[in-house]
Amino acid sequence: MTASRLRTRGVTALVVAAVTLGPLAACSGASDDAAAPSGSVSTTPLNPFEQQRTDGVGALLDELSAVVRSGDASGLDDLIDPAAPAAFREQMTTMVSAFAARGDRGDRGGPLRVASLSYRVAPTVGAEWQMDPRVVAEVEARGSSDTWVTPVELTYALGGAAAPGLDEPPVTLNSMMSFARYDDDWKLVGDADIALDPRAVEDVPRGPVETGPWAFPGVAAADVKTAGGLSTVLSYPGTDTTVSRARRLLPGAVEAVDEFWGSDWPRRAAVVATGDDAEFAGLTRTATSETTTAAAATVYSSIDRRAKQVLGQRIVLSPNARDLSEPALSVILKHELLHVATRLTTAENAPMWLTEGVPEYLGRKGTYREFVDAAPDLAVEVAAGRVPKTLPADSAFAVDSDAARVAYQSAWSFAAFVADEYGEPKLKDLYRKVSAGGDTDTVDAAVKSAVGADKKVLVEQWQKWLRAQVRG
Repeated sequence: MTASRLRTRGVTALVVAAVTLGPLAACSGASDDAAAPSGSVSTTPLNPFEQQRTDGVGALLDELSAVVRSGDASGLDDLIDPAAPAAFREQMTTMVSAFAARGDRGDRGGPLRVASLSYRVAPTVGAEWQMDPRVVAEVEARGSSDTWVTPVELTYALGGAAAPGLDEPPVTLNSMMSFARYDDDWKLVGDADIALDPRAVEDVPRGPVETGPWAFPGVAAADVKTAGGLSTVLSYPGTDTTVSRARRLLPGAVEAVDEFWGSDWPRRAAVVATGDDAEFAGLTRTATSETTTAAAATVYSSIDRRAKQVLGQRIVLSPNARDLSEPALSVILKHELLHVATRLTTAENAPMWLTEGVPEYLGRKGTYREFVDAAPDLAVEVAAGRVPKTLPADSAFAVDSDAARVAYQSAWSFAAFVADEYGEPKLKDLYRKVSAGGDTDTVDAAVKSAVGADKKVLVEQWQKWLRAQVRG
């Protein structure tokens, strides 16, 4: 059952699910609007010096884009400065290798494919970053006449129109990069790790940054035909069993979401199977210690409300997924896919008893014989006379504890109750109306509009239903 909730502001936020005998699933959220670029576009023209820098580094980034897309790691030698840190060089080599045709990926698929991938110099505002003086001294000793640290945007889309794979809208990742000039040529020296942030007043560790699937070695890509076109299963070494099961289960999981929610969603997805905790934490932008019991998390980069698109949405399976049975993995995929389907209609402040309960209902549907099989902790509470007095508050989902497990099971049971007593169409309408969010009065009005009963009355009916389930 889901046991912890992590919510981070900014580009990505997520909720993870603990691997236990109860419901297994997870969801995520992020800012409702498309992510802002690293700097506002200025109408002030660049001076000749700035223009030379931009043109020179822009040409280098064009070459880097081509090298990455080609998967030719040897092409990096001409683009990276000898002074670049070994860790940065390894990072770039890992990225390029993700696109290389060679390399043993077993039965997990082939190299990473993209419909597009390009770097560009991003607009800059505020004080200019500076390169670490020790690195500056090293490149100057090699003949560099200028150094520059500037925001860079990497825009990519997984394979689609131009290549096999998931057809998705472009995703933009923002970072700082450091460069050195030699005559008319520029070299890539590193990233923000060798730069000094002028805004920093103290040495505060940087938070996790959003990254692409190429950040870890050995990534493979496999296509799966689903109702909306090709879905993609990305994976890392040690995930062969998980990948095989995910490829078999994904089409049916998409169909299950279709049957409940309808076809008004992409009906395809990117699923990522991770092989170790570092991969899972890196791709979900969380601390390893916070996700060691997680089964999955759904993350996304941003939402473009005007275009009605969710950018960079990924269902990330943790290493724990390899120990799950095929039915348990099916539960997770259906749960996560419902989050994918409902992302555009779900407000950030929608109550978690709804946003976790309904996906958990869909995931668990048809997988248990008795109530106690799906909600063992809640069944114990009800049998002891401790029937929930209210629907669980968001705070009840926040920690990996018995209380959190009861909260998730309560959310599932409320959704199951509504479907049982009022029918699935009413449950779907409940999700659509209540997920718009709002204050307590707004949510209560949405509940009555969807089901036809006051929330208080509905909770009383749910309590009676719970007692009947446990007695039965």
